[in-house]
Amino acid sequence: MPHKHTYLIWFLSFSTILTSFFLLQIGKSQAPNIYFYNNNNYFQFNSTNAYNIIEAQLNFGFRIPGTESSKNCGDYFIDYMNAISPTLPIFQHNFSVNTINCRNFLITINPNNSRIIILGAHYDSRAISEKDPTVNKRNEPCPGANDGASGVATLLELIRIFYEKRESLNCSIWILLFDAEDQGNGALSGWDWCEGSKKFVENITNYYNPETQSIEAMILLDMVGGINLEFINELNSNMLLLGELFEIGRSLGYLDAFPSNPVSSAITDDHLPFKELEIPAADLIINFWGPSSPWSYHHTTSDNISHISQESLEITGKTVEKFIYNHYLNTPEYENDSGNYPWKDINVNINLDIIYYVIFFVLIIGIGIFLIIIKKKNKFQKTKNKIKLK
Repeated sequence: MPHKHTYLIWFLSFSTILTSFFLLQIGKSQAPNIYFYNNNNYFQFNSTNAYNIIEAQLNFGFRIPGTESSKNCGDYFIDYMNAISPTLPIFQHNFSVNTINCRNFLITINPNNSRIIILGAHYDSRAISEKDPTVNKRNEPCPGANDGASGVATLLELIRIFYEKRESLNCSIWILLFDAEDQGNGALSGWDWCEGSKKFVENITNYYNPETQSIEAMILLDMVGGINLEFINELNSNMLLLGELFEIGRSLGYLDAFPSNPVSSAITDDHLPFKELEIPAADLIINFWGPSSPWSYHHTTSDNISHISQESLEITGKTVEKFIYNHYLNTPEYENDSGNYPWKDINVNINLDIIYYVIFFVLIIGIGIFLIIIKKKNKFQKTKNKIKLK
């Protein structure tokens, strides 16, 4: 009969091997893909152009929904698209919130392609600056250079690039500019956050044919042009999609902007209505709260052009540009990379530390149960032997 410790040794060995196997598989599934890019000549994003587009938006004044400044800024978007091409499709999605008229803008490149990728940002600026360190400025409007104008500027520069390459892109690119995102929590009475994106999603099927086209992903740019750019792990995002964007950014050398151990937080933003439609959605956004924020001008009167960085615009623009090329650029000299496509059904943040602890905890419980069984078995055997002796 084997010694009682033999069972324990076999059990511990088997458990160690099994645990190592599972941890290895988890590590494989979560480890970033390493991308090597030898096609830098394809990058055309111009941060100076994007910076100038931010200035152009600010020159219209505060883009508060329903104001003349907002209308003029929206008309500027139309003129900008017409300058690229008079035939570039641009749709105005009109809606109202509490009797105030608002406009979303949808620009489509290759509108008839069956594969749709959405890139979005909001263009409205907040009606108050409630976080301003100067108390008597907190009822003043926020300029919204970073919180609003930077994401729009990045997308308008990308439109110029993607339109030039449209015949080589195997997708339909939607550029969505949202109105009425930033008026919640008292900026305008009775308004919620993300009014524009929620209204657009209600009518989304007016702009494509669900029977012949599919929306593959939605990427939102929010506060992407400020100094000290550092994106967070936004927990409402699809983790495979957001993770791929981080991997691309890091592979391009943007290690500070895409840290290996980013701050994690769940943000209410314009990607959520698309997530609710089960569209993989990711929010490229920074830590804008608290004293540890590397960009401390959120919802203040200091969210102006002086705290915008062309380097940050370039980081964001080239990362998104590369993402599109990896999946959709169809030229013989360019090597595509499927990354984490199709990014499905991963809208839950996976924390490896928690997984490790759970596995370790289960292993300890298993060992404990095994030892109890052995102990009871030995006790039963001793009792049985005593009975035999009698």
